[in-house]
Amino acid sequence: MRKLILSLLVVVGLFFACTDRDDDVNAVNIRIKNNTESLFNEVLIVENDTVYENIPAGEFSEYIEFQRAFEATELTVKTDSTTLTYTPSEVFTDSLPIGFYTYELSFDEAQQIELTFRIEY
Repeated sequence: MRKLILSLLVVVGLFFACTDRDDDVNAVNIRIKNNTESLFNEVLIVENDTVYENIPAGEFSEYIEFQRAFEATELTVKTDSTTLTYTPSEVFTDSLPIGFYTYELSFDEAQQIELTFRIEY
């Protein structure tokens, strides 16, 4: 009987101790996905002067919180061999709602940055 009560307490404790990543969201959270074959030494979000560092090929960065962020934004990518700048063709004026988002960055045939915006659920 003692083991049953102890097991029940442990299970209940674990249930309340675990939180989902979006339980405590109070800002726009953006991460970078490196969809290239190059290491991104640095990705600079120009508007917020925010830097993501060392994103391996095919991998994601950590999320960074922003008070304001947009579907597309000007950014600079530094790799070992080059520095490229992305400027969106559209201007977005409304900030994204609170949540989790990904900027997927790849290079086109002319070695220019392509940004694909993803909403994470």
